[in-house]
Amino acid sequence: MSERATRKSGARFGARFWEAVECEIEALDAADYALFAGADQLEIEPRPAFEQALESHLRTLCRRRWSN
Repeated sequence: MSERATRKSGARFGARFWEAVECEIEALDAADYALFAGADQLEIEPRPAFEQALESHLRTLCRRRWSN
């Protein structure tokens, strides 16, 4: 799909972006996953405003991605 068609369809990210995401997910190793899974145990706490904004943004992206 061309970038122009992507913009017209309302999709925020093009096929190249999602292919790169897929590559990164497939390349994820056990050490990376352990770090990701244990992130909530780190001593650094995100500011509540950041946490809420991130949650809202991810919810919107998921709805947009999977509602079609």
